[in-house]
Formats: sequence, structure tokens, C-alpha cells
Amino acid sequence: MNAIDHTRDLRALTPTAHLVLGMVALFGPMTSYQLEQRVAATVGSFWLFPHSQLYAEPRKLSEAGLLHETIEQGGRKRRTYALADAGQAALDMWFSEPAAGRTETRDPGLLKLFFADLAGTTDVRRLAEGQAGTHRARARELEARRRQLSGQAGRHMLATLELGVRHANTFAEFWEQLAAEPDGG
Repeated sequence: MNAIDHTRDLRALTPTAHLVLGMVALFGPMTSYQLEQRVAATVGSFWLFPHSQLYAEPRKLSEAGLLHETIEQGGRKRRTYALADAGQAALDMWFSEPAAGRTETRDPGLLKLFFADLAGTTDVRRLAEGQAGTHRARARELEARRRQLSGQAGRHMLATLELGVRHANTFAEFWEQLAAEPDGG
């Protein structure tokens, strides 16, 4: 593969591929199960996706030469993945490019609110009160996680948790305002 094709291929990596490469770069060699645990304890607070991808993606990255794969001899034949030089290059390229694309807000309550006018029996006040409580609880959970990690995590990791707290609080305020409207929204 020539340099131009290789660069294009690295730019075509999915967000999940970057997540896997970043986790292995940050925490060192790991199995897919360990990867799943690390993701749940860290970026899982703001990056939601099917965790089954964490089992398929490392193999793809290994086949592409971005991760080194070691298969356990005997036993369960666990696969451990380590960052290859090409994987580090892919991360370096990713970091050097501005973040592009749209942000996502995948909130089931927001989807229900969007369609509430279709269902004459929708109790928007009850929906709004429930969503406000859900988002306030999420803000408290993220704040507790941020306090717990404050002595261990880097400032940029902590900043992602801070943004998560602010996001949850902003959503809670929206739902509280909607619930307070005279007709319940």
C-alpha cells in the first residue's frame, strides 16, 4: 500500500476504532473484556454505543496492522491487544485534525417529547418530571465519579466529566421548566 492509500485508510477509521486505539495507548495491552471494563469506567459516561463493537473492532485493527494481537496459549485463548507503531500514527493523525461532524443527543425522553403531539394521552408533565429526575441523578453520578478520579486522572479526562455534569444539569433544567409550564408542556 502506498503512503497516499495508507493515509486515506487511517482517515477512514471509525470513532470506535479511535476509541479502541486510544484506550490501548492510554492503559496498555488489554483483552476485549478489559477494554469493555475500561470504557465503562471512563468514556462510557458520555460515549454510548453497542459494547459488542469492543470485541470486533480490536480484531479489525489487528488485521489492519494498527494493533498487535497475542493469543493466549491454552486455556481460553484470550486475545491481548497492544498498540502498534501504525496505531500510534493513526492516533497522531486523528489528534492533528479538527473534530468534525455533528454532536449527538440520544435521549429517549426527547424522542417521546418530539412525538407527544401525536398521542393525545401523553402526560408531558409526568414525562418532564421523570426526565428531570433522571438527568439530575446522572449529574450527581458524574460529579461523584469526577471527585473519585480527581487525584488520579489527567485534567482533560476530568474536563470530559465536567462537561457531562453540565450537560446533565442543562437537560434537567430544560425538563424542569417544561414540567413547570401551566399545561405541563
